[in-house]
Amino acid sequence: MFADENTLDALLKMQSLDLGIMRVKKKLDDLPQRQRIVDLRAKKAALKEKEGQVLEMRRLAERDLSRIHDEDERLVQKQRSVQEKIDAAQGDYRSVEAHTKELGGIAKRRNTLECDLVPLDEKLGEIGKVAAQIEQALSQVDAQEGKAIASFQQEGGSLMGETAQAQKARDALYDSIGPELQKLYDKKRESSGGIAVARLEGASCSVCRTVFEEGKLLHVQGEAPLSECPNCKRILVVM
Repeated sequence: MFADENTLDALLKMQSLDLGIMRVKKKLDDLPQRQRIVDLRAKKAALKEKEGQVLEMRRLAERDLSRIHDEDERLVQKQRSVQEKIDAAQGDYRSVEAHTKELGGIAKRRNTLECDLVPLDEKLGEIGKVAAQIEQALSQVDAQEGKAIASFQQEGGSLMGETAQAQKARDALYDSIGPELQKLYDKKRESSGGIAVARLEGASCSVCRTVFEEGKLLHVQGEAPLSECPNCKRILVVM
């Protein structure tokens, strides 16, 4: 394929820029802040899950607490009603005895409910402590994540700015090499790990370092200024 000196220069510069862009993108991907953010978000998700479990425990405990209070309130009302019946009995000892026995049963049940409240109150207290600890941990993780994001944006932003400048220069060079070479470059770049172009250095390829035997060397030299590496199949600039 024919290419003038300017086209060859553009091709080599474009390859150099593409390599630089690849390195910067890898550096961006390898920034420790990125993994730090991932780890913190995983930790936050685990804390959120635990928080949900604790909130469900609190809901169930509060439901039991509400049930006990509601039953106790009904018993208080029933006590009043039974006491009114006793007061109205006026010497009906049999009725008084029956209602008095009923009052004893109510009092016994209220005592049981009061005993049930003790462990339930303790449980709610423990749940409250755990909930507060989770809330504090979430606040700390949020603060750490914010710092990691800010650091990533600062360092990553610089790298992305560097990439953007290189990409702009690369695109201008790409436009200058023409459609036929663009198509070939894109194809080779895709099949060769992003490195589409090599140079003939002496009798070898500058990328795969294969030393060509005399027949292959004469062949690629005969296709100057552009050939193809017989080994790695990259575009070979022969100058």
